[in-house]
Amino acid sequence: MRRKYINSVLMFFAVLVLSGCAREVYNISWNGVIADKTTGQPVPHARIAVSSSYQFNIDETAEIDKYDISDESGRFRVSFPKGFGLTVRVSAPQYLSELNYKVVKRSSLQDTIFISPHPFNASLVVRISDFEFFGPSIPFIRECQINGISDGKREIVKWGFDFLTGRNTNNIDSADVWVEVNNSNGQVVINSAPNGGLFAVYENASNDFLTHVTKAPASGYVKNHSLKGDEAGFFVLCRNGTNVAKMIPEKQICVLKYKKENGNQVKETGIRFDYLFQPDLENRLYFPVSASAASIGHHALEFPENNISISE
Repeated sequence: MRRKYINSVLMFFAVLVLSGCAREVYNISWNGVIADKTTGQPVPHARIAVSSSYQFNIDETAEIDKYDISDESGRFRVSFPKGFGLTVRVSAPQYLSELNYKVVKRSSLQDTIFISPHPFNASLVVRISDFEFFGPSIPFIRECQINGISDGKREIVKWGFDFLTGRNTNNIDSADVWVEVNNSNGQVVINSAPNGGLFAVYENASNDFLTHVTKAPASGYVKNHSLKGDEAGFFVLCRNGTNVAKMIPEKQICVLKYKKENGNQVKETGIRFDYLFQPDLENRLYFPVSASAASIGHHALEFPENNISISE
């Protein structure tokens, strides 16, 4: 009885293997077009890596690998002696890599493979912040006012941002931008380095600053700017006088209040922001960002009645 059961099991798996072999198709020819998922336009010079899976023996499968480059019209062609499934990876400059699996049912195949544009130009350094929390990695230029409890002294520490290294810094000599706060009227002023500058871009209902304003000006930068509330963002000429960054501030001025371990009271007033930094000096004024980034919402600054105040 046991032997009969074992024979039945072996027969079952043999049928599965044979049926798998029967699914193989021979002399496969696959012609296709690589196209942009957003525009539908063909993508030239995309690299197509395809693996054809086939039954190597009764209990093993194997693969045959082929490669091709799409022509000026996005067309490609690959062929295989046999296979029951194709695994294809497509990659192209400025596009996300796509990995797909295709079951082969006939020898002649025709397809259009759509690939998605990369959300950002690959040469850009892009920092989109999560403003739901505070942390050292969040870009935050601010004026830090420390009131001593024991000695009654007041200390002001300025924190700026260094776009060249992507860090907050309390060394203003290594900062590209920082803020000063007028305690009497609450006015916030953004300052730039001696060899740098600021160029304000104002809110426009038809032009999102992040996605549509893609070229920085070559001139017209100023050393400081008093915030008014209708700024969509800034182009920042860095302290080296060459590199340019695109700075998109959070909607509100941020006020952070907390107590240090020694009892000193601290009040930080400043701006958190997203940014794009262009390290490519040949394209130093260009900030191309695809429409897929448009879902990220940014608004004008508001002062001062809508301030955030967080206490610990």
